[in-house]
Order: sequence, then C-alpha cells, then structure tokens
Amino acid sequence: MIGEDDIVDAREAAELLGIHEETLRRLAREGKVPAFKVGGVWRFNRSSLYSWAESQPARRTPKRVLVVDDEEYILDSIGRTLQGEGFAVTMASSGPEALELMRRHVPDLVLLDLKMPGMDGSTALGEMRKAYGAIPVIIITGYPDSDLMSRALEHSPVTLLSKPIRSADLVRAVKMILAGADVS
Repeated sequence: MIGEDDIVDAREAAELLGIHEETLRRLAREGKVPAFKVGGVWRFNRSSLYSWAESQPARRTPKRVLVVDDEEYILDSIGRTLQGEGFAVTMASSGPEALELMRRHVPDLVLLDLKMPGMDGSTALGEMRKAYGAIPVIIITGYPDSDLMSRALEHSPVTLLSKPIRSADLVRAVKMILAGADVS
C-alpha cells in the first residue's frame, strides 16, 4: 500500500532525481516520467521515480579539455573543433588564466601552447605538474626544436603537435589520449 510519505511534489521529486524542477515537469507532461496530477498539480510516487531513474541509461559526462594559447584564432579553431566532437572545452589565453581555471575544475586533458607572453607554456606546465600531477598534456607549438620544448620535456610525459595543426590530427590525438587516460 502506498503511504502519504511515498507521494512527493515536483520540487521534492526534482531534488530526488537531481534535475531541475521545470525539466521534471516537462518530462511529466511528455509522459516520460511516472507522474499523475491531483487538482492540476503534478505528484510523483517516490518508489516509481527510483525505479524509473534506475532504468535510464547512464549519462556520460563529456570529457573536459582545457586549451591554452595566446592566439585567439587558434583558441577559437581548436575550441570549435573539439566542441563539435562532443568535448567540454574551456579556453585560456595565458598560463596564469589556465592555472586559475584549473583551480575551479581540473580538466581531463590540457592542450598547451609553449610560446606565450608572460608565463610561457613550459613554466605553466611545471606549475600544473606540481599542483595536479600527471594530467595528460598535449603541447601545441610552432617551435618543436626550441629551448622551450626542451624545458617542457623536463615535465614529461607530454604529447607534441606541431602548428599548424590539422583538425583530424588534433581530434585523433585527443581521443587517443583520453581513451588511454580512461582505462579503469
């Protein structure tokens, strides 16, 4: 028998499921979630909601990629390419900005330019390694034979992509590294 405690309103049901209340109401109107109306107000059976939630396919959270480059057109190009592949992309135009963004949310992968004004990519990489360990990093540079690259390799492991970067090579490298980093 269903007790009064088993019936919840939209606010309580949304909290139980961890979704926005309006999203829950829309799902109820569309008949996608078990619900019924009493006096024009949506009501939900707690155990039916739990059963429904367990039957839903697990949602995959997109992998987070931080792109760091001082050239806006490169940030834009890489960002659009990776977002088009389903990645959650955050962009920074300097090493300090990247480190600040990483304090808020540690990405699954960093694409890092070496030659930037102020804090160069090698220094930023060293700071990232101190704070976050062996986070996967792809160095993107037009200067693969430079002293900056030699300094960056001191903080290995890293992967190198030389500029100009072809979109297909970028996507292949990102997917390959994230697939390897996803091994549980």
